[in-house]
Amino acid sequence: MAIVGLFSVVIIGCIVGGMSILKRRPRERPTLDENRLQHLEQAVDAIAVEVERISEGQRFATKLLAQRQSDAARGESAAGVPRHDENT
Repeated sequence: MAIVGLFSVVIIGCIVGGMSILKRRPRERPTLDENRLQHLEQAVDAIAVEVERISEGQRFATKLLAQRQSDAARGESAAGVPRHDENT
């Protein structure tokens, strides 16, 4: 029983001591200097431009595919020349 009591006192002492050390030490906040912030803004702007270019390319590809499907439905080839059936 004495060993368990001594062990409990030591553990409680370590916990209380650790808590007091953590309270005394000021937390360091990361500093955002003006140069790093400007660099971050430029990176976000560059990403936004690239995403816009990707979306423009996707819109263009979708438009071409839709146009190709409508041409195929009307019976025209991709070059705009009407198809000829070999059976007629």
